[in-house]
Amino acid sequence: MTTEFATTSGAQTMTPSVTLPNEIGSDFISGFKIWASIPANDDTGITIDNVQAGDTVIIYDASGIASFDKVNMALVKGIVGIANAAVGTALVIAQPETAPFVATWNAGVDAIMKAVPDELGNKRRDMYGCDPGTGDYAKNEGGLIVCMPESHGPIYATDDYYLTGDTKGDGRLYKYYSSDTKSKNAFFPCPVTNDSSNPDSSNNGRMQATATINGAVHILAFDEDYSDNAGYYNVGLVVVRKAATAQTTELVNLLVGGAPTGGI
Repeated sequence: MTTEFATTSGAQTMTPSVTLPNEIGSDFISGFKIWASIPANDDTGITIDNVQAGDTVIIYDASGIASFDKVNMALVKGIVGIANAAVGTALVIAQPETAPFVATWNAGVDAIMKAVPDELGNKRRDMYGCDPGTGDYAKNEGGLIVCMPESHGPIYATDDYYLTGDTKGDGRLYKYYSSDTKSKNAFFPCPVTNDSSNPDSSNNGRMQATATINGAVHILAFDEDYSDNAGYYNVGLVVVRKAATAQTTELVNLLVGGAPTGGI
C-alpha cells in the first residue's frame, strides 16, 4: 500500500493543481500533508480539488517574501503536491519513500526561485501580508488568501475583499474581514492570537477553515494586478477529512511531524 501511494502521489509531477484521493485501495484516507509554492505574479495560484463538506484546511507553516509594485518577473506557475497522508492515525509513507517527492519539490521550487529578480520592488509583504520593514499589515494587497470551496474560484483584491479597520497595526484579524470575504469562507493566514481561550474569536487571525460544501480550494497571492509582482510564498497545509474530525489534533501532529520534514 505505501509503495503504491508513494509511486502515484509522492513522486508525482508537480503542477498547479492536485486532486485529493478518497482512498488507498480500500483504506479511507483521514488526512493529507500538502506542500505548495506560489509565485506572487501567478493570478490563479494553486488548486486543491476534491475537498469535501466538513473537511478542515489548516495552514501549519508558510514562508516567503514578495513585492507588489515596480518590479515584475517571468511567469512561472505554482506547484502543489501531496507530501504524505494518513490512514486512521498512521502515516502512509515512510521516510525513504518520500525521497522522490522531495526531489521533485526541490526542482519545482528551484525553477520558481530562478524567475525571481535579484531585487524585489516596492510594497514588500511576507506570507501574512506584513511589511517586514515596518511591521505594518497591508489591507489591499500582498500575503496569501485561501479561497475555500464556497468562494467558487480565486478571490482578488477589490473593494469587496479589502481588509478593514485597524488591520495595519493589529494584523489580519477576522474582525477586519469584509462581509464578502466572510460569506465565502475565505481567510487570510495570520497567526496572531489575542484570545487564546477562544480560537474562534474574531479578535484572532485565522490559520484554518472548514468547508461547508464540496469543491476546490484555491490559494494565491492577494492582489488584483499581478503584472508588477515578484517573489513567492511556500505553504505547508494539512487537510483533515470530516470523518476524522475527532482526531484532528493527533493527525496534525502526526502529519506535520512525519516525513518529509523541512521544505517550507
